[in-house]
Amino acid sequence: MNVDVQSQPTQSPAPSTSDAPRTLKKTPYPGLVGKSLYAAARVRVAMWDRSLSRLEEVQTKTLREFVKHSKDTTFGRRYGFGDIRTYEQYAARVPVGDYDSFSTAFEAMRAGETGILVPEKIMYFGNSSGSSTKGKPKFLPIGERQIAYQRGSASDSLFRYLVAKNVTDMTDGFTLGLFPPTTMRREGPVFITTNPSLQSIRMPAFTRPVQLPEKEIREIADYDYKLERIAERYMDHDIRAVAGTTCWFSILFEKLLAAAERRGRKAKTVSDLWPNLRVLLGGGVAADPYVPVIRERLGQDFTLVDTYNATEGGIYATSDHTGERGMLMIPDRGVFFEFVPVESAADLNGIGSWPARVPLWGVEKNKLYAIHVTTPSGLYSYRLGDLVRFTSTNPHRMEFAGRLSGCLSTTQELTTHVEIQRAMEHALARFPGTTVDYGCGADVGVNGTAKSRYVLFAEFDGAAPDMRAFALAFDEGLCKENRVYREHRKDEVGILSPEAIALPRGSVKRFMKDIGNHSVQSKFPRILDDERKTLLRSYVAS
Repeated sequence: MNVDVQSQPTQSPAPSTSDAPRTLKKTPYPGLVGKSLYAAARVRVAMWDRSLSRLEEVQTKTLREFVKHSKDTTFGRRYGFGDIRTYEQYAARVPVGDYDSFSTAFEAMRAGETGILVPEKIMYFGNSSGSSTKGKPKFLPIGERQIAYQRGSASDSLFRYLVAKNVTDMTDGFTLGLFPPTTMRREGPVFITTNPSLQSIRMPAFTRPVQLPEKEIREIADYDYKLERIAERYMDHDIRAVAGTTCWFSILFEKLLAAAERRGRKAKTVSDLWPNLRVLLGGGVAADPYVPVIRERLGQDFTLVDTYNATEGGIYATSDHTGERGMLMIPDRGVFFEFVPVESAADLNGIGSWPARVPLWGVEKNKLYAIHVTTPSGLYSYRLGDLVRFTSTNPHRMEFAGRLSGCLSTTQELTTHVEIQRAMEHALARFPGTTVDYGCGADVGVNGTAKSRYVLFAEFDGAAPDMRAFALAFDEGLCKENRVYREHRKDEVGILSPEAIALPRGSVKRFMKDIGNHSVQSKFPRILDDERKTLLRSYVAS
């Protein structure tokens, strides 16, 4: 995802109308620091580009490092790590697995045992969302070697931006992070945390003077209240960047403008308060649906740096600012990548046979894959549960396509998150408007038949369009995106025309609270199960 957002002519930022000239608070760093950071960024980007041009060599070196390090562990001895020299040997011996496959080993490591998946003791376990384990929490090992690699990949997303936009004064102002509380819960010999929390605690010392918020606000658990405090506290700081999950940016901006109004400030847009804010470092969700709202609130040109990241290894890919679709892979930051074609991804028995997979250098453009990773923390050919697609293989650009367990499929059409998103974009092109958020489910057995129907729920920022016409445009978009859906829609042989429902204002926020998701990592689900469909329908009826 590459978004360099130019404001529309009718939305060009008005001159600042604040009540009086303000002096924004700067960081303690002199300008030389920003120039040095830019120079370091140029070096790193050149190394990154070189690694992409030597993909097989770089990825094979990563795999060999992990195999050699763990050859004397229980797992390493079982699969003959001691004499693995090639990827082909590794793929022939080591099965693909998921959380259930590794859970017994993870539990033993949480109890303090060593030599199971990696030789060393793992002190930290990331409490990840349970989207691939039917809502159950996952506790994933995060070793010291992974932490070091993750520091690098976190810097990469910023470095690529600095070089692409020739930014030499980044450290003159602050970077504001919208992250969960930096919690560390002691559990016997280990600590339970989250990956964003761990990275926040372990950030390099030289970055701390430019990072906000401060500890007392960072530790607030109530995210809605946290954003209010951030808006009040840092209104007069020189904010240069905001980092976090993309869907929270517009909410922060709303709270900032509300706080300004309470102080009697005449700020129409965020740019009146933070005029030097030019980059948003996002991720966690597809960015496109949020861009119109962000543009309106911000009121000036900005760059959205999108990232694809996971607790299992950190950031895998990021925007490269070329204008091309997809995010540029980061192949040299401690993750070995493999991909299983979606049609065979369900076969995970691990008993003598498993689905064939291909390494990063062997993927095909536009093919749908389940992504697997091997990491320095002891994950080996581990299935994340995400579906991805490569938009380019020279260089390798990847986009998130959905969840393996979260496709809409009533007649084997396997409609992904991204296909729903693009169908929504198609409908919005026909009926211009801005959505707060949206999701889609399916009704099966409509009107006593064996046929199904997709149900789209959307909250609009402003008046909703004619929802019957909008549903037809959404249907047209889905037919373009998904061949099986199109075939089963023809003559309504298996799928009926979709239903589109406009949610009352405030429904998205209400829904997230009702399902218990109101943290920085919470995302409005693109795929809705029956229980959540019923909940959303109740908002319309009430």
